[in-house]
Amino acid sequence: MEQAEYIEALQGRWPKGARHPEPRASTLDLANRAVQEHPRCAKLWIIRGNLLELANIETHLPLKESERCYRTAIKIDPFNIEAYQDLAWFLDGVLGKRRKAKRFFDKARRLRLSVDGRQP
Repeated sequence: MEQAEYIEALQGRWPKGARHPEPRASTLDLANRAVQEHPRCAKLWIIRGNLLELANIETHLPLKESERCYRTAIKIDPFNIEAYQDLAWFLDGVLGKRRKAKRFFDKARRLRLSVDGRQP
């Protein structure tokens, strides 16, 4: 599958509503396959990080694997606002590291301002 096909397939399987509040194992398997086949696609790493963060099922991976996914996305694309925001939300909301998260929220804000043509 191509990157765009994986992204579309994963977004189509996104957990919806109270009936399915977390991803299924098959969705996580698809995300794992996607980053193996396309390791330089920041969006796929972000999606995988989000899915792992939501997973309540046994993934055999530590929760901090989500953080690794977001950081990988940032290494691939240091201007990816979504990766900085998702990392910040993870650090703040899941790990309770508010001060560390602030650094990434600030970076995302500065990037957004530079994209919008304003100086940070």
